[in-house]
Amino acid sequence: MSDSSSSLQAAPGGPPAGATANAPRGTTRELVTLAWPLVLSNLAYTAVGFTDTLYMGRLGVVEVGAVGLASLMLFTVSLLFRGMLNTAATFVARALGASDPHGIQRWAGVFLTLSLIGLPLVIVGPWVVSVALNLLQADAAISGVAHEYARIRIYELPFVLLGTASLGIMLGLGNTRTPMVLSWLLVVVNAALAGLFVFALHWGVVGAAWGTLIAVAMQGLLAFVLLLRLYRGEYRMWFVKPTAQEMRAVGRISLPAGATELADVGAFTTFLGVIARLGPTELAASQIANQFASFGFLPAFALSASTSSLLSRAMGAGQPALARRIGWRGAGLAMGLMLVLTVVFLLFPRQLIELFNHDPEVLKLGTTVLAVMSGYMLLDGVGIVLGGALGGAGDTRFRLLVTIGGAWLLMVPAAIWLAPRYGVGGAWCAALLYIAVMASLYAWRFWSGRWVRARL
Repeated sequence: MSDSSSSLQAAPGGPPAGATANAPRGTTRELVTLAWPLVLSNLAYTAVGFTDTLYMGRLGVVEVGAVGLASLMLFTVSLLFRGMLNTAATFVARALGASDPHGIQRWAGVFLTLSLIGLPLVIVGPWVVSVALNLLQADAAISGVAHEYARIRIYELPFVLLGTASLGIMLGLGNTRTPMVLSWLLVVVNAALAGLFVFALHWGVVGAAWGTLIAVAMQGLLAFVLLLRLYRGEYRMWFVKPTAQEMRAVGRISLPAGATELADVGAFTTFLGVIARLGPTELAASQIANQFASFGFLPAFALSASTSSLLSRAMGAGQPALARRIGWRGAGLAMGLMLVLTVVFLLFPRQLIELFNHDPEVLKLGTTVLAVMSGYMLLDGVGIVLGGALGGAGDTRFRLLVTIGGAWLLMVPAAIWLAPRYGVGGAWCAALLYIAVMASLYAWRFWSGRWVRARL
């Protein structure tokens, strides 16, 4: 057994030597302190989509739907690997909680090496996007614009994965402020370049794609450079050849985590494809409403990441009771924050949709979608945080089973049946049903305590 993995597999009931030195306190203040930069980081990522949607809204309804669909498909192509690389935070945080600097060095190097999968992914990516667009059978106008946008942005994948690994390692070490700064750099560069290319140079959708590609590449490279600058002196971080035991741990924990993300977003992409068959107006209304939902989920995803990191540190320090308190506290905070968004969606739906588009039909349908979304915001907030808590504990296979069963066996079939009969509102009711089931199962699993037995 290598030194890097021995401390990670220590029994949770008995802390390894020196493990308490880096144990978290598990207070609300600690959660919020770690989470608020992540809120701003997530806000930045959402702002990129918001900016592109806003720019495309000035070009037409088809462009809004097509760019949103293409962006989601590109995200889906890399998501298995992004989900795997995100678990760098879990492994590094567990080693940090166990006061194991060699473990931090090894796991950082392993995940940096795994990020190189982005290089061959560029080769197969265009084929995957083309096949996916054909399978979705979207409107011809939407499909053509989406393909034009995706064929440019596919080249960002190596930079995305390198940046994902670098930022995950930083999160595991408790650094959320550097990722925040890099995220907002992405927003500024993307907004400036896309505005220049789309409107000044009149490149249209192609200009938006190039602006995002350059901004994302810059962010990924800077994340890697700053990781080395900040931590290489202490932990000697660099690419390493993973051992067989390390790869088994990655396969047991990281692969299900990546597959969960892929299954979830892949199902949602298919879900949007079902809506796209209804027409460009229905897709545009859904895309606009989803942008606001994305803003609303920022605190929940930030709390999920901070809860996961602190819980993993607590487990590394051999304190499962503390880990349990951290998980429930994060879920409670998410519920309070999501309540605010629910009220906003119920009181101001039309005003929100009008920020993007004034087409009467888009306004009508978008208001309906926001009404359905308001019905699941609280549940989704709890599900997001407790899902992150389970991931931080290493209980990733349960999350995968819930996602496959709920998203693919419940949401997608229900949307296919409801959309032709009840329109876009009926389709979104299928999403509501899935989220209710997901949140309930995650809450039960975390309450049961079975995740305590998970091993990294």
